[in-house]
Amino acid sequence: MKKIVLLLFVSLLVISATAQTNFRDITYKEALAAAKDEKKLVFIDFYTSWCGPCKMMMKNIFPLKEVGDYLNDKFVCIKIDAEKGEGPELAKKYKVKAYPTFVAIDVVERVLMIKEGGSVDGTAFITSIDRQIDPDKTPERMQQRYESGERTAELISAYAGMKLEQVYRNRRPDMSKKEEAFKIVQDYFSGLNDKQKLADENLFVYISFTESPMDAIARYMITCRDKFAPAVKDKISEQIGNLYKMEMQKYLIAQIPFEQQQYDVVKREIIDLGLNKDNYYTEAFRFIECHGKGDLNAFMTLCEKEYAQLNDDYKAYIMYNFAALFVNGDEVVKKRAAKFVRRLFMEMDATMIMFVAQQLMQLEGGGH
Repeated sequence: MKKIVLLLFVSLLVISATAQTNFRDITYKEALAAAKDEKKLVFIDFYTSWCGPCKMMMKNIFPLKEVGDYLNDKFVCIKIDAEKGEGPELAKKYKVKAYPTFVAIDVVERVLMIKEGGSVDGTAFITSIDRQIDPDKTPERMQQRYESGERTAELISAYAGMKLEQVYRNRRPDMSKKEEAFKIVQDYFSGLNDKQKLADENLFVYISFTESPMDAIARYMITCRDKFAPAVKDKISEQIGNLYKMEMQKYLIAQIPFEQQQYDVVKREIIDLGLNKDNYYTEAFRFIECHGKGDLNAFMTLCEKEYAQLNDDYKAYIMYNFAALFVNGDEVVKKRAAKFVRRLFMEMDATMIMFVAQQLMQLEGGGH
């Protein structure tokens, strides 16, 4: 009996440590009543049992402490399966057309926010919600606050974040919005002293507005990585790792030109920072350096001999943009590359085949 009680206690501890967002097992009407009693809003996660991004949100985003703290403080949170019970009627009521869809309402069922799709970043997710439910963070109000000279972390995070969301609002990306967002953050960052740059409230600058370890803001983050407070140091370390990983991906698919001196800096820093543990980048170094020498036949020989031994990450990175690696090659090496790709088709899953088929068309002259 004591063992059973102990196991239950441990289970509860695990649940409380992972399920930070409190999704209550109550009906829609009960959620409205609870929100009225607790003076909160209602947050609805419309999902389906087959929705991959829905599961990703439950596994990676809703367990985050910052997400749970924000949502639990402001909302009574419920999950509604759009295909079961009261779900279909409520999904129709709120015009849900994609999954997941997140809806925020007040106690009289006035819609404050409808947000479609998952997120890979918890801070960005709750910042997006906050912008839509806070009257002081409407686009017009934030622009007014910014133009009046306000430069708080709260405003800059929300205002620049709104600009980033506008980039992909339409079918054709509006990259001018991204430029605006990054300029807003760069100007803000330039006006901070060292103490302010290391403050927890400015974590968003490093997480959401660095894209390469060579960025000016990223250089500061890397140089001062040991000076950040313990509360954010893990996230800073994670972001540094992500930036170098993305940089290696860019080199691996020739998204950035191979310049030996610059590449040597990135490679040395990966090693010096201890990021090549378990030799994760060793294979990438060899493929990048071989391609960087410009001998595409030698690169194809390396692919033919050692591609099969690469980890799944590197296989995907190389294949998804394989044709770009041969853009400067002659027809002979392109045919060799196309033949290599065709031999791999039987080993690929359906999703990868769809992308790789496009690469094959380009190598064989049918994708232009």
